[in-house]
Amino acid sequence: MGRGITCTFLCFIVLISLVIPKGLSDDHACPPKKIEIVQTQTSKTEWKVSVKNTCICTVYNVHLLCPKFEAAVVSKKDQSLISEIDKSGKCLLNKGGVLVGEAISFTYTGDRVDFALDTYSIACS
Repeated sequence: MGRGITCTFLCFIVLISLVIPKGLSDDHACPPKKIEIVQTQTSKTEWKVSVKNTCICTVYNVHLLCPKFEAAVVSKKDQSLISEIDKSGKCLLNKGGVLVGEAISFTYTGDRVDFALDTYSIACS
């Protein structure tokens, strides 16, 4: 009976390690400071925002804090790159897709929105 309990316990540990997102164990590889957000004013009312992952792992499901975003007008070509989540003041970048290598950039018009990193997931191999 002891062998059965040991096997069950080990199977449980393996299962838990597969279920827990890898990002939780790799936080040190991709701390928040590795996700760079740069915003520049391109005209009186237009802004360009670039978000870049500088860590060694792939980052995905990036959520940004975006207070007062509902007043901003995102250019039509960039609407798939940034969207507010249910008028919550939080935005989803790139439909939750990966952020690796090149920066993801979008433009909007209106008052400046103070974008900040909220949450993200990590895939590191």
